[in-house]
Amino acid sequence: MGTQAKSQSNGRAKLNVLFHGAFTFDEGKDKDRKQIYVSTPLMQHHVYRAGNWLAETDLRGRRPHEEREVFYELHGVSKEGTERFDPRRNLIVKVDRGFPLRTIPYVTLRLPLPSAIKSLRIADVPSTVFTHAEELETASEQQHIATLQVFTYEVEDQKTLALKATEGPGHFWEPVQMDGYFNLHVFAAEDHFHKPSNADEDFNQCTGLLGGVKLRLKTGSLRADGIFDDEPVQGVAAQETESLALRTLRIARLGRILKRKGDANLAWYGNDALDGSEGACAGPIGN
Repeated sequence: MGTQAKSQSNGRAKLNVLFHGAFTFDEGKDKDRKQIYVSTPLMQHHVYRAGNWLAETDLRGRRPHEEREVFYELHGVSKEGTERFDPRRNLIVKVDRGFPLRTIPYVTLRLPLPSAIKSLRIADVPSTVFTHAEELETASEQQHIATLQVFTYEVEDQKTLALKATEGPGHFWEPVQMDGYFNLHVFAAEDHFHKPSNADEDFNQCTGLLGGVKLRLKTGSLRADGIFDDEPVQGVAAQETESLALRTLRIARLGRILKRKGDANLAWYGNDALDGSEGACAGPIGN
């Protein structure tokens, strides 16, 4: 267990929840607007994991052909947050609530509003690559899609801090504190590259989780930046922000370095072919 919080003005530890990959963030589904619904579709080639960095385990959701929805909730954090997504760094979609969902999510996390949201690994995408671009909240020639979202919460009760399913045993995650911060990583992404990019497939599956939305990404990849050149998030190491497929390649490199009794830091050298991700996946923000 890490050290007690020393850097927080109120003495509380904080939790960073990092969402890597294909998620839809629905701000408007809760009528009281006190929660964010974070959903991900069931997709081939994707893995679904949650936990501490490098120790994430499978996040159980609905099985293929099941029609039930699977929900998780975050316990032990403050529910006094008020933060919303920055439209300058996110793709925000206008949702008609009169239509049902086209697809059932693999899993949905019902989360309280965080005290802070950092939208990172921004991909710049021209509006011309979308169909039904009139559904975009911002009428701009250049749109921005974050491939990594970080929610920050104040921890109210460390003893009850957990990610729990509303039904069943839920997910095993043993929170570990370091310098006043807990970090929970949630992945809905590939752990390997099976083709150059499936960004359009991922994005369009995510828009299917917003009822009545016709917006689609026609083609192309979402270019995300390397691991060392984004704005920092307190409590999060730069290496923790890397996509899962790239991390898999990097861990293989780390194993070779350790086998040769080399310097492990060389696995994270910042100017090599592993930096950047042409095949990054991400989803929209529903408003």
